[in-house]
Formats: sequence, C-alpha cells, structure tokens
Amino acid sequence: MSTDGSVGPPGGPARGAALPSAVSLFVVAVFTAGLGLTAAAVRLDGLEVDVALAVLLLLAVLTWWQGSIGLTTNSVSLSFSSIVLVASMALVGPAGAGIVGILVGPMQREKQPWRARLFNTGMFAMLGVCGALVYRAAGGARDAQGLIGTWEIVRLIGIPILLADAAQAVGNLVLIAAVVRLAQGVPMRTQVWRLLVTSGPNQLGYGVIAFILVVLWEPVGLGPAGVVLVLPPLLVARWAFAQYTEEVKGHERALDVLVAAVESKAPHLVGHSSRVAQLSVHMAEFLGLRPAVVAEVRAAGMLHDLGLTTIPTAVVRGEQVWLGDSLHEYPARGARLLQDVGFLAGSIDAITHHRHAVTPGGEGAALGLPALVVGLADEYDLLTEVGSPDGVVLSHDEAMEVLRTLPAGRPDLLRTLEQALSRRASVAA
Repeated sequence: MSTDGSVGPPGGPARGAALPSAVSLFVVAVFTAGLGLTAAAVRLDGLEVDVALAVLLLLAVLTWWQGSIGLTTNSVSLSFSSIVLVASMALVGPAGAGIVGILVGPMQREKQPWRARLFNTGMFAMLGVCGALVYRAAGGARDAQGLIGTWEIVRLIGIPILLADAAQAVGNLVLIAAVVRLAQGVPMRTQVWRLLVTSGPNQLGYGVIAFILVVLWEPVGLGPAGVVLVLPPLLVARWAFAQYTEEVKGHERALDVLVAAVESKAPHLVGHSSRVAQLSVHMAEFLGLRPAVVAEVRAAGMLHDLGLTTIPTAVVRGEQVWLGDSLHEYPARGARLLQDVGFLAGSIDAITHHRHAVTPGGEGAALGLPALVVGLADEYDLLTEVGSPDGVVLSHDEAMEVLRTLPAGRPDLLRTLEQALSRRASVAA
C-alpha cells in the first residue's frame, strides 16, 4: 500500500489472498461514495469543460506512465497524481476535481486486483470533491487571473490550497487506516500514526508544488505552459527518489544475503528469520512504535541469528560439543559483525540482547521494547516451528505457557503477541 492512496491489494502484502467480506463491502462503499459525490458536484455546481480540465485530465493519464516510487521500508513515495489532484481543487472546482480523481485513482502501472482499483477510484474522487469544497470554504479564489500582490495570492490561493491539501491528506489517512484495520486488524491509530510520519511531509510538499502550479497558471498567466516549468524539478526529485529507492533495495538485498548465510550453516532454521521478522513487525506496530523503530525491529528479527555464522558448523548442527565461550553469547558476536554497518545501527541492541529477554532469570525488565519483541517472536517460533534439538514442537497453548515464565513474558507483551499471531494468520489466509 502506498501512502498516496493506492492500495494493492487492500489488506497488505498477501497478494491473491481472499479478503474478508467487510473489506470488500468497505471498498464498494468508498467507490460508490466517490462517484456519488462527483455526480452531485456536477449536478449542483456544474462542470465547465475548458483547457484547464483537459490539461489536468491529460496529466492524470500521464501519472500512469510515471507511476509513483514506493519505498519498501517506510512506504514513502513521490506521487505526481496527488499533485495533480490538489491543483485541480483550485483550478476546476469540486466537479472537475472529482472527475480528475476518478481518472487518477486507477492509474497505477503495477498489476492490482479490481478491489484495489475500485478503492483508489472512489477515494481519489471523494478527496478531490471534498478538497475543492474546503478550498472554497477557506476563501479560495475561483478565478485568480486578476490577482496581484504577494499577500493576495497567499490569502486567496496559498492558504486555501494548503488547507484543502491537509483535508484530503487526513481523509486519505483515515480511509487507508480503515481498510487496513478491516483486513489485518491493525489499530487505526497505529496505522494513521505510521502514515502520518512517513507521508505527512510528502503531502505538505504536494500542496506546495500544486500552489506553485496554480500561481503560474492563473496569476502569472502562463496557463498550460506553467506545467512545463513545474515538471523539470519534479523529474529531478523523481530521479533522487529513484536513487534512494535503489539504496533501500540494496539494504534489503544485503539482509537477504546475511540470512542466507545463517540458513546455509543451520538448515533447520530455514524460514525462521523471516518468520521472526514478520512477527516482530506485527508486534511493534500493535505496540505503536514509530515507523523507524519498526524498521529497526524488522532488521533485528532478520539478523538475530547472524552470530551463528561465527560458530563451527558442526556445533550449530549439534554434531559437535562447543568448547568455546558460552554458546548463548552468539548474538553479541553477530552484533559485532554489524557494528560498522550504518543503516543497521538502530538494530544492534535488539540483536545483542534478544536472548536475554527469554533466558530464565535474565534481565528482561532492563531491556528496551525492541529486544523484548524480537526475543518473544524468536522464542515462540523456536518452540512452535523449529522445535527442540530432539524434534519436539509445542502447540500454541504450550508455547504461551512457557513464555509466561520468561523475563519478556509480560501480560501486555503476550497479548500483543496474540494479536500479532492473529494478524499473521489473517494475512496468510
């Protein structure tokens, strides 16, 4: 799901999964509301088919060509479609903005299920109409061609368009948080906060760029030529985002390589790191941790066993007795391997101490939440999926009984673990 309003599919990463009926009903409701609001705006306010509307519709189509750049770790994106939609609120009114939203919504190059396109279409239409109404309610000029003076432009275009941008951003956050709540069970406040932190600055930037476009179009009098002046900086920004995206993808590839190294030494742990990372992320999100911390928790979950690569293979596989220092100190070994890797600096503590969180008589109370979360996720997966050296695998209830006896087995964290397991099950359904 990208924070510019696109969903693929609603409910998160489980592509092709059967969605709960509540999600489907919500999607249909949003689609119907979007088209209904647009039709009402056309009927009540009228629709002027002019050059501005034609150019904005053309730009809406071009958003399919440029797409948006979504970042895997925090969902930040650069969205031309949002800029076009905000500009339409000032240039073509509620009816025109609604029609632009209807066209922008499904303009996603990546393959998406029909529910996602319906949701996007309805949501963008709703945001366009409502944003344009906010623009007018804030005193936004309907015809700004005669405006002169900085204060007049700021008062009659700048402030109203930023308020409209803020209104549609709030609507965006609430609707996306609602569909994620229905599909995955993530509390709305958690999702809203995550999206606000990651996409809030972007959304403000969309409003500023849209303001510049409107000023160039009307008060300056450039009309469609104003688009030519706005596009080059946007293309430069898009290139910069692309470079950052590649950097993030490089980080992900590095994590995958390190996990593969662990799994090659310990075949019985194949899939363990990814499961721990996923469960840790779900727990961190339910706990309301900041997106940056959630990303650090995920990396720690992926690399919590990296220290095993410093131990002889025969020892790791149980074929030989370890004669060195305590085998339980391997997490610190892994952390030392990563201490100079900048993008993993925030994960070091959780990697180092995650076993202390689940060691009887350990220092659970003194550990931070990331270490406790990763430790619980790790231990639960070891008990229920990996099993003991003798091949004994516990049931869920048996594993929870064991966890209650450990330092990290706080009632609040165990409840969060239960919530995370339910979410994982719904995603995999």
